[in-house]
Amino acid sequence: MNQRTFDESVENRQLGEITPRSVLLGIVACSLVSIWLPMSEYLIGASRLNLSQLPVGAFGFFFAVVIVNSLVGRFSQRLVLKPAEVLVIFVMVFLATVMAGADMLEGVFGVMAPPYYLATPENRWIDDLWPYLKQWAVVRGPSEELRWAFVGMPSDKSIPWHIWPLPTFWWATFIGAVGFASICLASLLRKQWADYERLAFPLAQAPLEIMSNPGGRYNLPAILRRRAFWVGAAIPLFIIIWNIIGYFEPLFPHLPVMDQKNINFGQGFPVTLTIKLNMYVVGFAYMVNANVLLSVWVWHLLTLIEQGTYLRVGYTLGGPGDPYGSTDALTSWQEFGGLIVFVLWGLWMARHYLRNVWLVITAGRPADDERELLPYRWSILGLLASVLYVAGFLIALGMSWKMVLVFLFGAFVAYLGTTRMIAQTGLVYMRSPLTPTMFTFHAFGSLGVPASELVGIVGVYTLVVNGRAPLMPAIFHISWLGAKIGRSGRRMFVVAAIGLTVAFLVGAAYMIYISYMHGTSTSLSVGYERRGAEVYGAIVTKMQEKVPVDTRLWMWLGIGALMMSILTFVQYRVPGWPLHPIGFPIAATHHVNVGFFSIFLVWLIKSILMRLGGIQAYERAKPVFLGIIAGYALGVTLSFLVDWIWFPGAGHQIHNW
Repeated sequence: MNQRTFDESVENRQLGEITPRSVLLGIVACSLVSIWLPMSEYLIGASRLNLSQLPVGAFGFFFAVVIVNSLVGRFSQRLVLKPAEVLVIFVMVFLATVMAGADMLEGVFGVMAPPYYLATPENRWIDDLWPYLKQWAVVRGPSEELRWAFVGMPSDKSIPWHIWPLPTFWWATFIGAVGFASICLASLLRKQWADYERLAFPLAQAPLEIMSNPGGRYNLPAILRRRAFWVGAAIPLFIIIWNIIGYFEPLFPHLPVMDQKNINFGQGFPVTLTIKLNMYVVGFAYMVNANVLLSVWVWHLLTLIEQGTYLRVGYTLGGPGDPYGSTDALTSWQEFGGLIVFVLWGLWMARHYLRNVWLVITAGRPADDERELLPYRWSILGLLASVLYVAGFLIALGMSWKMVLVFLFGAFVAYLGTTRMIAQTGLVYMRSPLTPTMFTFHAFGSLGVPASELVGIVGVYTLVVNGRAPLMPAIFHISWLGAKIGRSGRRMFVVAAIGLTVAFLVGAAYMIYISYMHGTSTSLSVGYERRGAEVYGAIVTKMQEKVPVDTRLWMWLGIGALMMSILTFVQYRVPGWPLHPIGFPIAATHHVNVGFFSIFLVWLIKSILMRLGGIQAYERAKPVFLGIIAGYALGVTLSFLVDWIWFPGAGHQIHNW
């Protein structure tokens, strides 16, 4: 047995096994979180707990489980959960927070519920939209039973569940196919990313470190027995608790530590620099290489200067087309060109590994896939079947096969590129610079394109999820955790499948329930009424405007691809080159804009620590930053509890981008 195998076997024994009781507890936790998040957002008006790639609601719930499990261990070692069992609960909660509320389910309901209710003579949906809707994909109407979901149900009526199952079922199969494709891709690429390229996977690394090696007097995990962890946790927790006092006493002084400010580059310069200390970003960013952090904030500054200069001289391609990409069309397409090169270069780097995987399938070579969610053979077959189903689904919605091919390419680049960036950078707020929806639309325009095909594009907005890659980042990180457990980690596939199913069923049922009990029009957050008005309205407007294909967008796509190719070449050919190219494709996205200062601050701290004390100083400070993550998540959860008890309907959104 070599040293690496020995280390892995020791780690596996320390983590334990996936057990039936952990799966049952995970189902309960998944169900609770699928209710908790939309309740916080839509009814209480508290923080939106699922805005990031690892939602703060998931981390807060996980950390509470770790603490409660340690308390249980004081009284009964038989009842205490092993680390692998805690990971099962975390995985299911992770998937629930990705699925719930403002993420996937709001997109699904925004596509299938509003088109008949929101139609008016003024918006021309009756003429331009209704004739092309697929009745199996939307809630049929107009009807009183559908209207009640938006304005609330009369007290003498009961929820008309019967109008929802048909479209909900078909969208569930679509989302399920996307999720299964992500599982298959994770099974095929995890070893390359984690074992050969050594990507850090900080979003999975943080919870693993926090709950590992329990022991001591209070059965606390090892890192929770260190004073540095609690010092880190106290920083955001103190700020949040201090400001909570202001909920009750408006004149109590507010600590503006995490508030946002905008700084002008100069008089008349048309862009601003956002300054905001986001503790959640700070904690995860610490686990990222310093040169990657340097790249992210430097490229952001350079791109802001680029944007401002073009606007100053009057050159613009307009807005991004939807609110989920970069801040304007020019940088959206420029950076998406860079993202295409980033993804293709990553596949080229993995060519030898992928060739071996192919030989396992075709030539019968022994497969080293025991730690993957699925065997390689099943992964290839599953990926092919999933992609074919997604393509058939989109064609059934009205898209042409040419549109579907373009969309699948755009989605592959956006989702896999975003996932890899998160695994490599740990940027907990991350999204693609351009959505596959806009990539597809501008490949064809609306001039001379049949209306049925344009209406079919609306369906892909179920996958926009605030511009984030739906499910794929979570599933890749879950596969990394499954591999850490060892051979029994293969059971993590079952855990993920159950978690996705429970999250969708419970989340959809609760969405319907609160719609009829309270009315989605009175939602305290965006809600699927406004999401539907946005996506359908955008498509109908483009139909009416007869938008031609803009070759300038494709020119900037090519410029971005060329720039990324040059930067990648320089990285590999020029020793000591300080700027990693990974910052270029995401430099102008909204999430990097608001996280700029936090990323810069962590880079500065890490650079000083590494210069003064090297890797030992980095490791000594690491518990502080893990504590910052946990303390922030715990503080946001505490704020929700205060809002739930004392300020229902008038909550405080302290957690944002």
